[in-house]
Amino acid sequence: MAAQSSSSSERTPKEEPKQKEFHIAPMLDVSTQEFCHFMRILTKRAILWTEMVVDDTILHTEHLDHHLPYHSKLSPIVCQIGGRNADSCGRACRVIVESYGGYDEINLNIDCPSSRVSGERKFGAILMHDASAACDVVSAMQRSAKDRRMPISVKCRIGIELDDGEVFDTLDHLIGFIGKLRERGCRKFVIHARKCVIGGLLSPAQNRIVPPLNYPRVYELCRYFPDCEFVLNAGIPGLASARMLCRGKDYESMMEERAGVENGDEDVDAYENVHVGVNANTPTEHDDCSGEWNNQVDSSSGGSNSVKHDTHRPQHGVPCATCNASNGSCVEPPTVAPSNLAGVMIGRACREHPAMFWDVDRYFYGEASNPCRNRREALEEYCLFLESCFPRRCCDGDARKSARIPTPKVEMFTSGGCPICKEFYGDDDDDDYVGSTDISTEERNALFKEQAAKEKLTTAAIGRSLTPIRGLFFGVYGGKCFKTQCDKLAKDRRVRNCGPGYIVRKAMATIPAELLDVPFVKTEDLAEGDVPVHISPSGCHLKRCS
Repeated sequence: MAAQSSSSSERTPKEEPKQKEFHIAPMLDVSTQEFCHFMRILTKRAILWTEMVVDDTILHTEHLDHHLPYHSKLSPIVCQIGGRNADSCGRACRVIVESYGGYDEINLNIDCPSSRVSGERKFGAILMHDASAACDVVSAMQRSAKDRRMPISVKCRIGIELDDGEVFDTLDHLIGFIGKLRERGCRKFVIHARKCVIGGLLSPAQNRIVPPLNYPRVYELCRYFPDCEFVLNAGIPGLASARMLCRGKDYESMMEERAGVENGDEDVDAYENVHVGVNANTPTEHDDCSGEWNNQVDSSSGGSNSVKHDTHRPQHGVPCATCNASNGSCVEPPTVAPSNLAGVMIGRACREHPAMFWDVDRYFYGEASNPCRNRREALEEYCLFLESCFPRRCCDGDARKSARIPTPKVEMFTSGGCPICKEFYGDDDDDDYVGSTDISTEERNALFKEQAAKEKLTTAAIGRSLTPIRGLFFGVYGGKCFKTQCDKLAKDRRVRNCGPGYIVRKAMATIPAELLDVPFVKTEDLAEGDVPVHISPSGCHLKRCS
């Protein structure tokens, strides 16, 4: 048979683009074990993070399991640490690798703006002004994780303003900082796309919303460091924006067009040369979302075919009049996302509106379905988790407190429930009493009364258990009653020892069934008001005293 000159069967299949990543940000007093387990109920694909754990805590605490919520069911999950001493950070990293080797990555926090962290302890965001110390820490972490091939990454800002008013908020400064870390072997960076203002002018909460967002600067980093991966963080309101930012505005239309071509168009090669073969790390004439690259020349075509950007088109930058966002933020997605823009990270919205993230697996990752269909399914599974990690303390004679995971192992004197929680855990038949076959009803009631007077499940444990679900009914008419019931029961000392699982089940039983069973809303069907926005209100500006 004669050889075919240009058959589609002879073309080397092109490698599929790497799957973009969806990260749930590390949040102080939020990214607890309870939070991570609840988010894993909603999504099996999102990448979870621990809250930042300081190097000294890892090296010296007696309750490290409480601070490092590793469980195989939580993977993929990133462990974030903080510190500025290379030796202690290296040793902390080794503890994580050797004792908690299931983490998928270890991250160094160069992002935290708090006065205690960047001011007193001199780590976190202040390390952006001390690249030498940051590089030493990264090198030590790399050495400690080398044997297990544990990836080391860095989370930082795009710039920093010091307490004396000196500002380092330029692309050149950021490129210099990232470049030095890259030389030490770091190849992955999570970029919070705002500058950080330290020294007390802004609180940590204000530092998350007041400084203008500058997404184009992150795109520039992608183009300047093509061998590194970058994750965009800050101000992303929901899944629709997240997917658009990390895949580009042309993603949907390009995929539809490509599908049509592959299903019958003979000029597949020509299509792929134009749309797929273009290096996503090279600016094109469609890249108009950064004032920092608008005047560059497009060299993707080479030589005389190169074109300049259209200077008559709306120009983006910071401050950005085109995006019309508060404080001059520029939040324009790229037309074609850089290939090494590895993904996006969302934080506070997970706490305020966790129900949005039920759709991560389908909408963002392209799975056929999601783990849960409604709030009842999610809460039922979460109750099982709480009941296994925080067993009821209303039916045991042990004086130890359950304050954190793992809790003390105790022996209950009944397998059923006490007079309060028996509606969910069964009645207290005589045969249920462990080692007490002849116990009388009066003695039984006295035991329950005695245990109810003791606070064995702490306020902190109850609070951490309820925090992940307090916003589960965000935007649902009548849904506030669930949050109200949870808060009311959490304050009731008579039911506290029955456990957080009981509190959640009781709250579920007191609200209309239709609220629990109404299907979660798909991302494409969410109304604009159903998506929390984390950009400062108009009129909120930085003012430093002279």
